[in-house]
Amino acid sequence: MFSRDYNQHWLATGAPEPLREDEALRLAQESPPGDPALARLLFAPGFGAGGELDAILLARSEQVKAALFRRTVQAVVPVYVSSICNEDCLYCNYRAGNQGAAVRRLRLKDEELRQEAEFLIQAKGFHCLELVYASDPAMRGAAMCRHVELVRNLLERNGGGAVGLSAQALEEHEYRSLLNAGLSFSVLWQETYDRARYQQLHPGRGPKASFEYRLEAYERMLAAGLRDIGIGVLTGLSPWKRDWAMLIRHEAWLRKHCGHPAAILGIPRLKPAPGALVHSTPFLPSDQEFLATVALHNLLFPEVRPFVSTRESFEMCVQLARGGGCLFTFNCTTIPGGYTLHNPGYQFPSGSYDAPVYSRKLAEAGLATDWNWAWYEEKLYGHSPVGAS
Repeated sequence: MFSRDYNQHWLATGAPEPLREDEALRLAQESPPGDPALARLLFAPGFGAGGELDAILLARSEQVKAALFRRTVQAVVPVYVSSICNEDCLYCNYRAGNQGAAVRRLRLKDEELRQEAEFLIQAKGFHCLELVYASDPAMRGAAMCRHVELVRNLLERNGGGAVGLSAQALEEHEYRSLLNAGLSFSVLWQETYDRARYQQLHPGRGPKASFEYRLEAYERMLAAGLRDIGIGVLTGLSPWKRDWAMLIRHEAWLRKHCGHPAAILGIPRLKPAPGALVHSTPFLPSDQEFLATVALHNLLFPEVRPFVSTRESFEMCVQLARGGGCLFTFNCTTIPGGYTLHNPGYQFPSGSYDAPVYSRKLAEAGLATDWNWAWYEEKLYGHSPVGAS
């Protein structure tokens, strides 16, 4: 388990080997994609400063992604199912301790979920829906499987597609049941790899309060047979360079010890949420640092798809998607029933870039959109799609 090796990796990220500027430039320019030595650039002089090193990383990242994915992004839309939560994450509006007027506790009925999904599939053209849950005690195992089957059946009647999951860490048998119900992929963000900071931000006695239980969830997903999993951090909760250094090490560990790498990279940045106790930190990277970090990750793991979300402006989303090969969010609401039931509220601030309009803007920026990518990506790109077994 990675949790058993955590201490040695954590210590290693605390004392990175220094690089001279000329060494960093040579490493960035000459190292082949996938070379683990590239990870050293995260702590290199000039990284994220907008200079020559960043220019090399951004250009090479775009080139590598374009060669693999032909400047095409894969459309995905989140569907929030519940905002009822037993956890008390200090940076979240849905935390259990928030009793203010800015939070709404909602749980979709099956028919309401069907209505939301039908609208997104038929009116907006999405064929990849990500079901999003808070840590709702009534929304585990059987309920999630029922929802996956419901959305999977809707997709099958409308040309096919993929069903994703963003939920609390689950048991191996629960992931196996979800896979059997038709789940295509599962994403889970570790939030931060700083154990002490994690425990400070996640008080209480719920499952999420256990740093190790969450850390080991990716291994449970893979053991259950899921082959398309998403891993990431909520950038800004802790010193971001060390979090990303640990994330890179965790991905490499999964590839080596579990025989399968992550397929999706979560790249959310902390945003202030109403009802949260932690609105901001001194650990947020600048836009330039953020772009350089994602570009570096693209070079380390070229086939992994960053999950570009509307936490960012549309202009930043386009920058993050350079070359293609990412999950790209257009329409977005972070409240259950936000698309067709017109429920107000949100988990965190986000934009919503209407798919029929903004897919054209994306095309103007040189990026095409795959709507039903889980079904024919192998033919297009020559490697297995997310959602394929």
